Amino acid sequence: MQLMVNDLLLSKYNPSKLERVVWIDYQNKWCYLVNVNKPSFPYSLEVNDIIHQLETNELEKVVEDPFFISVQVKELTDAERKKRDEAWEIVQDVYLIPDILLPNKRWGLIKNTSKKFNVSGKTIYNHLTRFFARGMIKSALLPDYYRSGNQVEHQYTKKTGRPAIYSSTIKRANVDNEWKKIFRASLEKYYFIRSKPSLKYAYQQMLKDYFSIKDESTDYKVLDVANPIPSYDQFYYWYRKWYKADYIIHKREGRRKYLQNHRAITGSATDDSMGIGLFAIDGTIGDIYLVSSLDRNKVIGRPMIYLTVDIFSRVIVSVYATIENMSGDSLRLALANAFSNKKYFCNTKLDMEIGEQEWPVHYIPHTILADRGSELISDELTSLVEDLNIKIQNTGSYRPELKGVCERFIGILQSHIAPFLEGIVQKDHAKRGGQDYRKKAVLNLKEYSRILVRCALYYNNEHYLSDYPLTQHMIEAKIPPIPIKLFEWGLKSGNGLLRSMSYSQIRSNVLPISQAIVDYKGIYFKGLYYSCRTAIKERWFSNARINGSWKIEVRYDSQDMSEIYIRKNRKDYETCTLIEQYDMYKSARMEELIDLTISKRQQEVDFQESEINGQIRLAQEIEEIVNEAKKEAKLDLGEGIKNIKDIRQNRKEEQELTRQKKSVNIQVINTDVPSSSTVNSASKKIRNIDLFRQKQKEGLNNENH
Repeated sequence: MQLMVNDLLLSKYNPSKLERVVWIDYQNKWCYLVNVNKPSFPYSLEVNDIIHQLETNELEKVVEDPFFISVQVKELTDAERKKRDEAWEIVQDVYLIPDILLPNKRWGLIKNTSKKFNVSGKTIYNHLTRFFARGMIKSALLPDYYRSGNQVEHQYTKKTGRPAIYSSTIKRANVDNEWKKIFRASLEKYYFIRSKPSLKYAYQQMLKDYFSIKDESTDYKVLDVANPIPSYDQFYYWYRKWYKADYIIHKREGRRKYLQNHRAITGSATDDSMGIGLFAIDGTIGDIYLVSSLDRNKVIGRPMIYLTVDIFSRVIVSVYATIENMSGDSLRLALANAFSNKKYFCNTKLDMEIGEQEWPVHYIPHTILADRGSELISDELTSLVEDLNIKIQNTGSYRPELKGVCERFIGILQSHIAPFLEGIVQKDHAKRGGQDYRKKAVLNLKEYSRILVRCALYYNNEHYLSDYPLTQHMIEAKIPPIPIKLFEWGLKSGNGLLRSMSYSQIRSNVLPISQAIVDYKGIYFKGLYYSCRTAIKERWFSNARINGSWKIEVRYDSQDMSEIYIRKNRKDYETCTLIEQYDMYKSARMEELIDLTISKRQQEVDFQESEINGQIRLAQEIEEIVNEAKKEAKLDLGEGIKNIKDIRQNRKEEQELTRQKKSVNIQVINTDVPSSSTVNSASKKIRNIDLFRQKQKEGLNNENH
């Protein structure tokens, strides 16, 4: 049994004692723990003792973290963000492993940090104990303001600030929500542009656009002094309050200069990766054309492949293929795949069985290496990895050798699977007489993903790294240079800082976010309808039919659209499942649903001409029947008036006439070879019916006269 950092251990004899593993020494001998219910500094126990208690069921691992919260940066108040960031700076300064865990060295670190940040030792103690108890991530330092109710900004009715000394024709007022919208719009339009104008210029343009009127005498705009006008100080205050320095530089200087000269680089790459847990991620376009999963006659183009590799062991952490373009959402799904259980992924998403020990890589790394072209440079994903306490290390220009680890797997793909596949990109296809390789495509995305997984399993378990620099300890332990063996040795020796995390936590932090619509049919997302317990209990769908639909945020996995997830609070998510009539799409992927929607719309357009022609023909046929009825009525009635007094009697007579007609028709049909008597009888009945009709008309004419 293997202990990992961040594991939660519950005592069988003391349910209130829930301990978190905060560190394991490099010899895998001592383990440091804290009681999360009584925050304190970590205490040490021998790893073997803890494993023995786990094996004897005196301790058990807890999957769900009671202190885990999921919150987006945009949802935090300024006070929450400020307190979290201040505490994070202090913790980062004092958090030196293993010194912070040793009592004889800990107080020296706290004393130095106390002087540096001018805070008390008790404050540092509170930050550290909270950090240890709540999972050692940045969100652990958030204050619990959300438990105290909503924080409402105070609205002032009287002008705040020092009264003006000198009188002016310009009126001033407090900044309200309408002014804030104008401030933001003006800053985005006139300040955050490549020409880099001054803030004063943006302020002047704002006054011209929103706080001026046209002077009829000069035909120029002048200040509208009849209404309040914001001051430059107010404009400047909200500019400083809203925008941080890195955002300003990014918007005014451009993305490239921001990344080159101003973006923060956390961590530093060294020749020795210091154990497992340093993951490199890269994305590339596959050299193959795929077909649609719904219709193999449709070629859908080349897939995007995301590869994640552990630098220390060279093990393939994950290989994720998608037909979505390179984006933040596709990278989120690739990261979720890297952090999740591979056996579960292969079984549920790819319909293939693998053993747990064939790919036992489902941990959170301490650092992610990415080049400058990666989507990890986006603000959203940078915030994501910070919340998981993962450092980003940019290696684009100064560490090209680390990129070679990812390139090696791409080379294996080309050498091992290219000869077996159809639709592989050929360089000479455009030459005279060459065949178009795209027409040979036969694999869909799921089938191609299975091939990638098989290649990853081969590489991890069978590939011999002849140039791997084995250490003295590895040689003594007779560890072969095979990626999975190196990874397992790194786990056992504690040579790294991998952390475990439940799938619910990974889902809450990593899966992409989108908008769904609640209407009277269900929760509508990507062409499908979902439902959940909360929606049924709170009668969402009835309310939507009465009051109109509304939008909600959902998390989703584009590889499995059978479920989506809505957040109940900062801690819990609720699973929404497909309603019964959409069960056929349980195994569908998002790209398949998009393709199906496009096909349905195209079919509707193709049938549009036929449908309209059918409507026109139906209208003409109805008109013909009505006109024929009018002619018959005119012949029968002449210039007379219709009798509407005896409708019931007329109805009975018509019913009797209909029965007689049916009786005659049945007798004629049931007689295979009609005799002369039968024919005469039928003819007599028909003559009687005609005579009855004639008498009926004569009676009606007499009544009308």
